[in-house]
Formats: sequence, C-alpha cells, structure tokens
Amino acid sequence: MGDVRVSLPRSVRAKCRMRRDDEVEELTGPYGPFTLTERAIQRLWAAGEVRSPLPSLSGALIEVVRPGDWNRGAGPDFKGAELLVNEVRMRGDVEIHLRCGDWQAHGHDLDPAYDGVALHAVLMPELRHVRTTSGRTPEAVLLLPHLPRDLEDLAEEDALLELRGRAREFVRDLRSAAADFPSALREGAARRFTRKSGHAAVRLNELGWEGACHALVVESLGAGGNRAPMSELAMDLTPQAMELLGLDALYMRKCGRWRLRGLRPAGHPYRRLAQYLELNRARPCWREALLRWADRSHASPEVARRELHEEVLARSMPEGRADTMAVDALLPLLHATGRPLDRLWMEWPPGNRPDEVDEARRLLGFVGRARNWEVQGLIGLMREASPR
Repeated sequence: MGDVRVSLPRSVRAKCRMRRDDEVEELTGPYGPFTLTERAIQRLWAAGEVRSPLPSLSGALIEVVRPGDWNRGAGPDFKGAELLVNEVRMRGDVEIHLRCGDWQAHGHDLDPAYDGVALHAVLMPELRHVRTTSGRTPEAVLLLPHLPRDLEDLAEEDALLELRGRAREFVRDLRSAAADFPSALREGAARRFTRKSGHAAVRLNELGWEGACHALVVESLGAGGNRAPMSELAMDLTPQAMELLGLDALYMRKCGRWRLRGLRPAGHPYRRLAQYLELNRARPCWREALLRWADRSHASPEVARRELHEEVLARSMPEGRADTMAVDALLPLLHATGRPLDRLWMEWPPGNRPDEVDEARRLLGFVGRARNWEVQGLIGLMREASPR
C-alpha cells in the first residue's frame, strides 16, 4: 500500500484559527511526521502535568507550586505562577515556547509586558538565557524530559480537543473540500496504516517477534494519554518479569507518571495492566497463536475477528479494547512480517474512539457498524484540519 498523503485545502483549516503568536512545530514520531502546537504544551502546564523539580539552566531546582492563570491574550502565557527556586518561594509570570529562539522572534526582549517573566519554559533542546527589557534574566528550563506522555499522543489529543463541539463545522468543510469524501477517508486511513505498520517494522527489527508483540501491545494499552509510561514498562520488563512483579507493584513503578485526569474507569492503566497479565496467564503462547491465526484462511472479517478474540486473546479484555489493540498493534505488526493484512485492517471494527469522531461519522451519514477506515480516516483528517 502506498503512503498516500491526504490534505484538506487551506480554506478548511482556516476555519479554526489560533491566536497569532501560537507556534507550531513539525516533528517526526514513530508513526511519521506530525504537528505540535505551543497550545498543547500550555495545556499540560495549566493542568499541572509537567513533572517537577525542573533543573534550570542556572543550576537551580524549580518546583511548580501553582502554574499560574492561563492568559489567552497578549503578554506572558501564565500570570502569577508560584514557584520554589532552590526552596525559596517566588511569584512571577511564565512564558512557554517550543524553541528558545522564539523569545527574540516574538519580540519579547523588546516588550515591557514580559518584564515580570520569572520562568522561560522551552520544549525542545538548545536552551539558553534570555533577557527582558529591564535587563532581567528569567530562569530557563527544558520541558521535554518532564512531560507525562509522548509528543505524538499529545498532538493528537490537542487536535481533537480543538474540534470538540465543532464536528458539524468540520463535516461541512470536509464535504465542500472533497466531493468524494469516502475516498478521502480511505486514503487518510491508508496513510495511517502505513505509518503504524512502519512503526511496527522498526520494533520488529529491534526486538524480534516476541519482543515486538510485547512492546506494541503494552504500548497500545496506554491509548488515551498513557502510551509513554506503558511503553517504558514494556521496554524495562519482559512478560514473565511483569507476572512475577505482580499487578500492584507493576502499576506503582510508574506512580506519578500515569495520566488519570478525565479517564473513564475502563481506561484506567491499572485495569489495562490487569488485562495484559490475564492474557499472559490465560494464553502463555498467544504470540505463537497470533502467527497461526494470521496464516489461516478466514471465511470473513467477522469470523477472523471472533477467532482472534477467542483463540488468541482468550477474551481477556472487553471487545472494544481488543479491537483497539488489533488495529493499533496486532494487524500492523503482522503486516510488517510480510502478511498482507491491510484490507482486513480497513474493515476491522475500530474499537474505542473519541466522541468527536462518532459525531462526525453520524453527520456524514454513515450508519450501522463502524469500519476502521471510516474512523481512522476521520482522525487523520481531523488532525490535518487542526489549526496551523
């Protein structure tokens, strides 16, 4: 399958404009290039999700007592933050940038409104000191090592949050931009599958079949904001080590790293880790069974799905979670071994998905059982329609 790039016209993306000084960064993640906005990092800071203490460029240790009030207008991003700098309490503003050079690029060194900045927080490396118009040098910290989850997961969540309550507007723009919108969705889904199978191929080359199965499945259990700590657990511990450690100790290894705010009970990482341990207990050889399942001739996608749930995954988790695991991890990984499963992936039930996607699908007139190409295509196009 080719790497088909689908892009909405500028007129579609222009409907959701961000404030003028909100920067974006084009990055490359495990699933390919993606766009991250400064706004996404601001959201993490506002929610108190940036882990401290933060070592500053001057050598100080900075604890965030209160992130400050998020300022959506002109001036510093956060007003009146409370910080502990080497255990000395201080109050001041916080400015967040993707790159350190944005301080001068935005003219903050010439703007008195930024004289009260006590902390300059920068996402990407190459940190250096900056100055205000009064000659002060704010403390400077690098945020990347202290984020609670990976950047691509954060970028996708940010795009969907920006479209919350705007599904009707998105669908109207999609219809006007693409007369054959089902083909646009299929192409968008194909692009996502190419990225997912490419990511799986890298893991397969690095870890071998059993290691890649373990890493990708555990990583997929972190969908919804906990992909990074799940991935770390998988890289640190084999399935056997996880079983020996036990559920409580396994969960506590990442205590403070889990993102729990806004999670539904079914998405709690403790519950998802329990499901993975149950899978390994009920089907110790599920990785070998997965290969046998892939090599079998199935009467239909429905039969293939039932056999995967029963014979490979041992009904160890709810159907929605099992389907999400199949489309995010299992089918792309099998495809990376040379088994052509792209068509099966397209027709597979999409599993758990954001409410915004279901609303857009309904407004587009899709009825009946959702197919993966519909949902994956919508997620991809929603990301492209996110403000740039």
